[in-house]
Amino acid sequence: MTQTATGVLAIDIGGTKIALAAISATGEWRAQDKFIIAGLAGEQIVAQLLAASQALQARAQLTFAAIGVSTIGVVDGDHLKLVPTIQGWDRVNLRASLQTVFPAIPVLIENDVKSATYAELLNGALKGTSAGLYLNLGTGIATGLTLGDQVVRGSHGAAGEVGYWLLDAQSSAGFATGHAPLEEATGGQGIGQQLTALVGQPYTAKDLWQAPTLSPALQQFKDHLLTTWAVNLSNLCIAWDPAVVAVGGGMQAAYHQIAPALTAKLAQSVPFPPVLKPAFYRQNASLNGIALLALRTLQ
Repeated sequence: MTQTATGVLAIDIGGTKIALAAISATGEWRAQDKFIIAGLAGEQIVAQLLAASQALQARAQLTFAAIGVSTIGVVDGDHLKLVPTIQGWDRVNLRASLQTVFPAIPVLIENDVKSATYAELLNGALKGTSAGLYLNLGTGIATGLTLGDQVVRGSHGAAGEVGYWLLDAQSSAGFATGHAPLEEATGGQGIGQQLTALVGQPYTAKDLWQAPTLSPALQQFKDHLLTTWAVNLSNLCIAWDPAVVAVGGGMQAAYHQIAPALTAKLAQSVPFPPVLKPAFYRQNASLNGIALLALRTLQ
């Protein structure tokens, strides 16, 4: 079959895997793939990514007119920063690498949480807002700030990276010492580490949210976690004044447990409290977001 239909290639690069989708110009998802990258160095990942992308194009029978890449880390020009989980990733030029096999095709690269924010802005809970906020509660903690139909990037592509927020004035832990204080305290991995130390055996964030009952110590931990999120979100909303806050990420599955504490603190503390909503995209949010952005370039 001749490749006559036009479409886009969407790529989502996570900490342990890469997901890909070939999508027609009309929005039809023609083919998808994913592969594990845990333990691989940057050059190995790029080689696998290029091969998988070409194979996906052949399966989908599409001519790619644009490529969208969602990735962990901070996107600064053609390179990525703050990606300690992938060896040598800061030396990889993704745009140039992709254009070796897809020459002259525009490549759009965006951070994963910002991509998920675009998914909510273009087709989800933040659609139609003049200013909005996407709160990612997952392995990492980050936010996306929206203004009109754009996600704010900041001077270095790092706007919304609240995982680096300081917890108190006395702590010396921070970016310069290799720490992301808020993320370490309230991200999924950090929660699991603290809970495991607390109960003396492996215990994850998922275990916390799914437990039918909690010991007094675990309940105290959960209450403190919710308070920390609520206070920091309230301060951010006072600064940004969003109409809607969309809660996404892996811990969105526990939205019914998380929302009451956040809503109460927002009502108590923010002059114009935003509406709190679960994110529309519960799965593959970043992949959907970067796909929508790539498709928008065809219009």
